[in-house]
This record gives sequence, structure tokens and C-alpha cells, in this order.
Amino acid sequence: MEELLAQIAAGKFAPVYVLSSEHPILIDRIVAALRDAVVPPALRAFNYDVIEGKPSAQRIVNMAQTLPMMATKRMVYIRDLAGLPTDESDALLDYFASPNPSTVLLAVTSKLDKRLKLYATLGKKGWLHVLTAPRQLAPWVRAEAAARNVKMDAAAISRLLDAVGDDLSRIAVTIEQLGLFAGDRPVAVADVDELVADTRERSVFELTDALGTGSLPGALAAVHSLCDQRESAVGVVAMLARFVRQMAGVHQARAQGAAKSELPTRLGVPPFVVDKVIAQARLYSPSALAATTRALALADRALKGDPTLDPADPGAGG
Repeated sequence: MEELLAQIAAGKFAPVYVLSSEHPILIDRIVAALRDAVVPPALRAFNYDVIEGKPSAQRIVNMAQTLPMMATKRMVYIRDLAGLPTDESDALLDYFASPNPSTVLLAVTSKLDKRLKLYATLGKKGWLHVLTAPRQLAPWVRAEAAARNVKMDAAAISRLLDAVGDDLSRIAVTIEQLGLFAGDRPVAVADVDELVADTRERSVFELTDALGTGSLPGALAAVHSLCDQRESAVGVVAMLARFVRQMAGVHQARAQGAAKSELPTRLGVPPFVVDKVIAQARLYSPSALAATTRALALADRALKGDPTLDPADPGAGG
């Protein structure tokens, strides 16, 4: 994404851009950067067209072929290319073969299937951009905070990521809120705890953090919070089981000589969480985790009223 923004800032425009991402904030930033660079505000009434709703290939091509007025470039923005009827894609493919050099055609797609000829062609031409979150979120948070003149230390950043997760849009909004909340002073961990709502996600992180540090009072408090939020006991057991499996996965990966880079996929966690899970796993031996897994299996079946429950055999009844 940074490379794409740099090209736009340098005035190096492609004739077509198609964006796809799970993070709306990334799309919004590319759209804004491209619009601002291609069409000055004073000329947007003449040289900036937006296609809402279900797009028509003929309408897209007609707009793209229109010459700019009192400018060298114009821009056509399609809010969702996914709505284009499949039988109309050939008209766009014909346009892609010889696009109008004075038009920048920008489209966002909510559904991306690279098997379709339309998206395969865009990919081959280098016009398809799948925007992904950075592998390491802490540097991204620091950059976001700096851009807003918000001071955050490493502990506050870590707590923010624990509380909010990897939703980039929510992280950005929360950073702005934290900046207003803290004012001129640096944002502290207590500010994050005070400002961020007591959501299920936060309680889950508090539960795993407490278990990871061996804090029984903290774990019980987090479970109490989850119950207050009407989280079912079965759901809490499932969360605990997932966390235990992750820690067991660390031991298994280590025994198999797996590289640290493999752990996000093997454990099913974002890369920025891996170091924390490794540290938490150090407190528990593989045998302790196996015993905990058996206890959780028993609890799960008891909560579900399994009539075949046999305390001596956690595998029974399933």
C-alpha cells in the first residue's frame, strides 16, 4: 500500500485501479489520495464522476471515454464493481485493452474472484490491488498516532491491540479518541482501559492474559465480566479450550522444529500476538495443558448435559 501511495504522490497514475480489502480504511485512503492527486477540488464538478449502485459496463465506458474539461485528467469512481453483470464484462475488457489516457478509472470490489477473466486481466496488467493489513500492527499504530500528534508508549499500544484486535478502522478511531481523552499528555494503559468499552473482546483478552500470567483472581474477574455480558458458560469453556490449544501448539511447534514465522498459521492468531502466546506457554508444561484440555472437555459435556459423561473417560459420549 505504501508503494501505491508513493506512486500516486509522485503523479505516476495508472489508467485503471481496482481495489479490494477487508479493511475499509485502507480503501478510503487510496481513494482519497488518488482523487486529490488527479482532480483538484475546484474541477471536480466537471471531471469527477461517481457510479453508485449496480454498475453498467456501457455507462462506465462512456464516462471513461469522456474528455476532461479545462484539465488534463478526469476520474471515474465505481463504488462496487462486484455488481457488474457477468455478461457485460467483455465491454470492460475491450476498454482495458485500450484505456483512455486522460481518464483514471477507479473501482472498488466487495467480492473478488481471481478466476473470473475480468479480475485475472486486471491482475496481469497490474491494476488489481488487494490491500492487506500490515503483519506487524504496532508500527502501524505508532504511525497512526504520530499522524494525529498522539503520544503512545509501547505498553499503551500493546493494550490497545489487546482490547481492540486487528480491526484497522476501529484502531484508528480509538487512537483519535484516546488523543482527545489524554490531551497533551501521553496516552497510558489506564487511558485505554478507561476509554475502551468493556466489550466481549476485551474480556476475552483479559481472560487469556490472566491465564497467561497465572493470575487466578484476574481470570475469575474476566469470566465474571463475560457472564455479565450474557456470554454462555459453554462459550467461555470454548474460549478457554482455544487458548489452551494455542499454548499446546507452541510446544508442539517447538518439538517439531517449526520456524517462528509458521506460528501465526499454525496457531490461528495474528502475527503480533505470537510473542505473547509463546511467553504464556512457558508457564505451562505440555502435560499440564493436556490435563487442562481433559478438564475442559468434561466441563463442556457437563454443561451440555451429556448423559454418557464418564469422568474417567473424557472421550466417551462423543
